[in-house]
Amino acid sequence: MGLEVGWYLRFALTDRVEAQVALKAAPQVRHQAHVFPDWAFEIEEFEDHALAVMTRRQPVYDKEP
Repeated sequence: MGLEVGWYLRFALTDRVEAQVALKAAPQVRHQAHVFPDWAFEIEEFEDHALAVMTRRQPVYDKEP
């Protein structure tokens, strides 16, 4: 998933992307924060997986009218 995260962030039609990843893939997801500085990354590790939540710093799609 780590290498695919970039594609999800590049073409996301939302301001928030959530992904469950294997614990061994979490460092790859963290690395994407350097590639996509306009997204905020939060990664919470659990016993058998990690939950990655990526949110645009400047909302584009989920703005209030």
